[in-house]
This record gives sequence, C-alpha cells and structure tokens, in this order.
Amino acid sequence: MTKWRSRLLPVLGLLLVGILLAGCGATPVAENWPGLTLEGNTLYVISGLPQRVYLLDAETGMPRANFLPQGMENGIFYWSPVTAAEGTAFVGFADTTSRVAGLYAFDPETGQELWHVPADDLILPAPAYANGIVYFGDSSGRVYAVDVETRSLKPGWNFEAEEAIWASPVIDDQRVYVASMDHHVYALDAETGELIWNTEVSGAMAAPPTLDAGTGILYVGAFDGRAHALRADTGELLDGFEFRADNWIWSEVLVAEDRLYVTSLDGRLYALDPQTGDVLAPYPFDVSTIAGAESAIRTSPVLAGENVIVGTEAGRVVAVSNGQQRWTWPSGLPESPVYTTPVVGEGRVYVVLMNGNVQALDAETGAPGWAFVPPQAN
Repeated sequence: MTKWRSRLLPVLGLLLVGILLAGCGATPVAENWPGLTLEGNTLYVISGLPQRVYLLDAETGMPRANFLPQGMENGIFYWSPVTAAEGTAFVGFADTTSRVAGLYAFDPETGQELWHVPADDLILPAPAYANGIVYFGDSSGRVYAVDVETRSLKPGWNFEAEEAIWASPVIDDQRVYVASMDHHVYALDAETGELIWNTEVSGAMAAPPTLDAGTGILYVGAFDGRAHALRADTGELLDGFEFRADNWIWSEVLVAEDRLYVTSLDGRLYALDPQTGDVLAPYPFDVSTIAGAESAIRTSPVLAGENVIVGTEAGRVVAVSNGQQRWTWPSGLPESPVYTTPVVGEGRVYVVLMNGNVQALDAETGAPGWAFVPPQAN
C-alpha cells in the first residue's frame, strides 16, 4: 500500500491542476481526463459521475452499453483510454476506496466484465495489444505483459523502470518501446521482457514514442520542450536532430509523409523536418491568433484529410492546414477544456471535453453533429 500512496499523490496533484484550470462552473467535473477511443463503429468514452466506459454508436452518438467493474462504484479510470482487439476491450482502473488497481477486460458489445489482472499501482496509459498479449505500464514503473488466452501475466516477463510510466507502450515486431518519467526510453523483448537497450533523454515523458516504420526512427517529446529522434534498432540518438519548444511537450509526435507535427504547452503547432528537427515554414501555428483560444495545447495532433486537428486548454478545437486555420469549434464561448486527443473516423472528428461531454464534428468544415452528455450523479 505504501508504494501506491507514494506514487498516487503526485498523480493526483497533477490532475488537480487540470481540474482547477477547468474553472468553477456548475457542471460536475470528474477527477480524471476523459478517455476516448474509436474502434470500428464504436466510440469508447470514459466519462460521467460515477465514471463509466460508455460504448457509443459512432454514427449516431447513441449509447449501446457501459462498463464499470463490479462493486467498484468509487473507482477512477484516470485518463487510461480503452484498447479494443479481437472481440475484447481492455482498460486500466483503480478503486480509491479498496486501493485495488488492475487491467480489466470486458465485452465490447454488452459491457460485461470478462476478467481482470491486478496491478501494483495506477494505470494511466492505454494498454497496447499484439499477438495475443496486452502490454501496459503503471505508476510504480512496472511494465506488464498479459496473455489474453490464459488471462494471466506472462511467465518470466518482468521489467520495472525507475519512475512512473504514463505513456502507452509501442509495439513493433518483437520489441516493446516504453517512455518513462525517469527520462529514459526503453526497448524490451516482446517475448521475454528483457531489456534490449535504454536511452536517456532530456526530460520526463508522458506520451509514447511514435515509430516511423519507413525509416526505423522513434520520435518522442519531453517535458523540457525538446523532441528527440532515436534509432529503433539501437536506441542511438539521431545525429543532427534538434528541436525545442518554449514549454512542455505532453503529446505524441505525429509522423505525416515528409514532416512531423508537434504540439506544446506553449500553444503552438509545429511542423518539423524529420531528419533535422528544423521548423518548416509557414509553421509554427499559434492558437493565440484565434480570439479566445490563447492557451496551452496538451492534445496530440491528429490528421483528418489535409487538416491537422488539435484541442486547446481554452476549450477550442482547431483545424490547421499549411499553417493556416481552416475551422475552429465552438464558434461561441467554450464550455470546458480539451485535454484528451480527438479521434478521427468516417469524415468525423470526435471530441470529449473535460466535463465529459462528447461532440462529433464534420472533419472538413467543423460543423457540429451529434452530442452526448453523460449522466451525472445528483
């Protein structure tokens, strides 16, 4: 219990900052940053009070089912999004009363709990799935490998970083790449969990590295504002690559054809040369150029056709193309910050606000479609 307590406090402190920044409106705000995942025609949204995973029809926004671990009404999902694969959905969960944390598997059609595996500490990032194994890290720094067939930890698979893991693992063939708050990126053998290499970078990392499969380069941003490029086979830092924003990078790097896109808490969207890290004109795009949008960007950039989509702490969703604003939502006064990365599918951009409300937008124009407002406890 001591380990959980020591790791939990800084996490809650960080989340509290986000809650305070969200303002003091009348709508209740959950203690987490809502999770959002699109898989097929199902949108998984972690929202509401008490918190649940809502399974929404992505076309209509109608709820199909919901999931909450049995007997865990006091639990929190934090910002761990759902991962769905081969007929099963997986999510990290912690009950603050019983101090039980673990990975939970549930039916993506009915929301029925199937099984769970305990963890040592809070699970903040989304699990990753490959070849019948679910990989995830927790706030104690431990990385887990769970065999879906046996519903148990993979025998002999054991690795622990020096500090918490807030980023989802990235899987490539026979390797698992993990970014940690201890300033290290680790490459592990996917079968055994043995360390292949580790590379120290300039700061803590809360987002996973992005692998460019064509070049074999991993890109990752750090809390000191720097982005790093590492060779996936050796962990060697790419010579000549250098970039630093004016504030933390909390997001994933987006690899898109001949460039990288990076967001920062400095409120800018950058386009970078993937070999040098040089900023490409006409970027950076500064959200402060949009009235009422002057704020940090915590979300990762995502592509929707030719548009790069970002969400802002001020509650705006902005589409940018070639360094120019294409659309912004809402057109009026925002109701809540956007801390969770939007997801894109079938011509729509899906956004979940800090207050838990979900909005579907037209990816080309930003026109609002359906909206989902989760039930709130009285």
